Amino acid sequence: MVPCLDGGLLPGDQPIDQSILPSTHPSNVQIATLQSWLEQRLASLEAEGAFEDAYALRMEMADWLLAEAG
Repeated sequence: MVPCLDGGLLPGDQPIDQSILPSTHPSNVQIATLQSWLEQRLASLEAEGAFEDAYALRMEMADWLLAEAG
């Protein structure tokens, strides 16, 4: 299963409740939206028993964050 990072929903995913996101700076909203989506996606994958996919998503995010920091 490939994560859908374009904002679309995959089977079993729930839409993000926009009312819980901070309403301050637009970049904060984008970060909060991405974080919320990732947490929901990981929980969804683990609930489905797709532990390898959840692990792969975590590793992709770690690579992305490390590339941004370096």
